[in-house]
Amino acid sequence: MIRQDRTDDILTVTIDNPGQANALTEDMLGQLSDAFTEAVADESLRAVLLTSAGGRGFSAGMDTAQFAHTSASQAHETISRLGEVCEAIKNCALPIAVAIDGYCIGGAAEIAAAADFRIGSSESWYSMPEVRIGIPSVLESVNLHRLMGWTKATEFVLTGNRFTAEDMLRCGFLNDIVAEEATPAGGGTAVAASGSGRTALEERALALLRDTTQASRAVIAQQKRLLRSWKNTFEAQAIADSKKEFALAFAAKAERQ
Repeated sequence: MIRQDRTDDILTVTIDNPGQANALTEDMLGQLSDAFTEAVADESLRAVLLTSAGGRGFSAGMDTAQFAHTSASQAHETISRLGEVCEAIKNCALPIAVAIDGYCIGGAAEIAAAADFRIGSSESWYSMPEVRIGIPSVLESVNLHRLMGWTKATEFVLTGNRFTAEDMLRCGFLNDIVAEEATPAGGGTAVAASGSGRTALEERALALLRDTTQASRAVIAQQKRLLRSWKNTFEAQAIADSKKEFALAFAAKAERQ
């Protein structure tokens, strides 16, 4: 499920499916899209924090059960739902920060890439393993070279290897790293020393969001529109092409069976 909680003028959206490694189902993707779209309609909100439950990993990406078929059209429809989440994030007039702890895999890394700010724990790690299971990385992977540079983005999507938080900070994917906190006695998630109930990771992400509230809501929305415009010359066609290639991978799988 996707939880939403509000503190003052900041909305926290939480991926809450820890029993399944916070994997994203089609229903959860719809909830995420709605959360970002509806946040814009609330004029009293100033920013959105995207985080996860469970304390073990941000998300393992798409629930792979959704791809246990050979239908190209069904694959195109499913991956388009993930694309809708990325678009909702990029089109959101509010700044969005992602707090990433543990694993951030596949579609989850694409969602993070679509956001404005990305803060990772020191123990977080990142992977785009799609090629190893017979499908290409698509959608927001189109824009990874803008965050990481062509060299690292190519390595990231072609090898399927794990990248550490330090790797992702050096290449520009992450804005910052926060040292992982010790787990409290009895388990659970460690909280920031401020006693806010937030982890230090979330507090660092919130600090970036609070910096944006020094400007008006309207001008931040305008600046986000401009940032999207500046990079959008070829983005739309590249994403459309990526969805076609994704569907073709399923057509090829059907031919082999």
